[in-house]
Amino acid sequence: MPEHTPAPTPSRAVYGFAMYFSFRLFFCLYLIWAVVPEHYFRSLGITCLPHRYWSVAVPIFSLTVLAAFTMVIYPSLGLCMTPDIDDLRTIRDKVGCKKNIKASIILSPKIDGKKSAECCPNSETCYKKKYENKGTDSNHRSVPVLKDLEIWEVSKVLYLK
Repeated sequence: MPEHTPAPTPSRAVYGFAMYFSFRLFFCLYLIWAVVPEHYFRSLGITCLPHRYWSVAVPIFSLTVLAAFTMVIYPSLGLCMTPDIDDLRTIRDKVGCKKNIKASIILSPKIDGKKSAECCPNSETCYKKKYENKGTDSNHRSVPVLKDLEIWEVSKVLYLK
């Protein structure tokens, strides 16, 4: 069995039981400390307990810190990691800029299983020109390669018409 698996193992069962038992024990001790009057503790010889103020202050302080984190700090971290509105990363990401290796293999300049004699720097353009010159109607059924649109092209189509 692999070591890093979420499946239950005997050691995890022991640790889980120990954590469950210790949480229950400490919670019961906390409730006893918070509710039972001090003269009962003195009669048992226990004199070194913290002030009762802390039985209320620590949970309230913890909940305040949790609320501040969830409502202020966590969203602020997200805003700090977001690029500015005029940054190029809001338009184009790292994944869209990389060439699709499978697409370049599929769209290599081969027609009918024969390698093309001509070679150009952009194999997609060469293949497209040769395929359009051949005059087949399957060109309309093909799916174009995934790529990012240039923001200038989009603006030109949308606003300059």
